[in-house]
Amino acid sequence: MDPSLNIVAYTPFHDLLVSNCVLVWPTDPIIYLVWMGRVESYVVRDQNNENYRKVYVQWWVLMRMGAKNDEELYHNCWLSKWKCNHANPKQSVEISCVVFSFSTRSNIIVHSMINVSATHAFKEKTNLDAVDNNSCAL
Repeated sequence: MDPSLNIVAYTPFHDLLVSNCVLVWPTDPIIYLVWMGRVESYVVRDQNNENYRKVYVQWWVLMRMGAKNDEELYHNCWLSKWKCNHANPKQSVEISCVVFSFSTRSNIIVHSMINVSATHAFKEKTNLDAVDNNSCAL
């Protein structure tokens, strides 16, 4: 692969599986470093489908005691717990917005809490640093 190309555009279809967690670029990376969701469908591979190269995601939100605003909540988000966000509807997400995908325990349900492991956080931060200007906005 040509290293000068935007590596995010090459997210393989087979790397995004149902029940994986995905860390996604937000529209405002100054406050929100990442958004996390859980994949609920396989990547649409049919080029005639309006959702081609998209996955259906259930969003999760950070939980942190004492955070007074979003900036405090998302600061060092790698160390916090995430829970299912029932307030926001599920959404189809373009796979080029996915920065990192990882599998979770099979028994994760919508009432569970998820931590991003130190290994996954390191890989995620590496991916974020690899691309200076992302063109993805949900």
